Amino acid sequence: MAEKPRRRTQAERSAGTREALLAAAIEALHELGYAATSTMLVAERAGVSRGAMLHQFRTKADLMTFVVEAVFEEELQRYREYLKDIADPRQRMLAYPELAWEVLSRPSGVAVLEILQGSRSDPQLCEKLAPVQTRIEEQALAFTHLAAPGDVRGAMAVMRLVVWAIRGLSVAQVLAPAPGSVRDSVKLLRRLMEAGLQTGVLSVGDVKTD
Repeated sequence: MAEKPRRRTQAERSAGTREALLAAAIEALHELGYAATSTMLVAERAGVSRGAMLHQFRTKADLMTFVVEAVFEEELQRYREYLKDIADPRQRMLAYPELAWEVLSRPSGVAVLEILQGSRSDPQLCEKLAPVQTRIEEQALAFTHLAAPGDVRGAMAVMRLVVWAIRGLSVAQVLAPAPGSVRDSVKLLRRLMEAGLQTGVLSVGDVKTD
């Protein structure tokens, strides 16, 4: 006699619904942009009923905030995998532009950029995202080990420079006549950071080049 399939728990069903909504939201944001990505469109693409959608996320701002947090957690796992074998702080810094490009130029990275841009004209989303973005930056800075002793502010400036340069380049990739050429700018950013380390303009961890 065949074994009766185990019924999923409520928590498992809820997690499955959220995963489906996350994938659908990323797809819609990447294809259509923030303004055109409604909660009902996301629910339809996810194969989720309106009631199930509202049970998970009451507003668009709630859904978009969830997307930003979920994507960041997935990105952090990718950074861990990429950086686990790079022990030297200077080499970690120099690897950062290429790694950020690999992570942030994906559909999920573009989707998050759409959300961040959308928050400029959506006060409710902006209010929800502000503390989330602060926490994400703090966690990312601690993880990447970019900070030189006593220079957290300088390290944050470096991290923001890399992240937002890469986010901008992910948009340039769509518009550039030869999209692959955008990668040249990523490589140039690495060379500029290397020059900064050589001249002492940049410092990282316990490494500082005089």
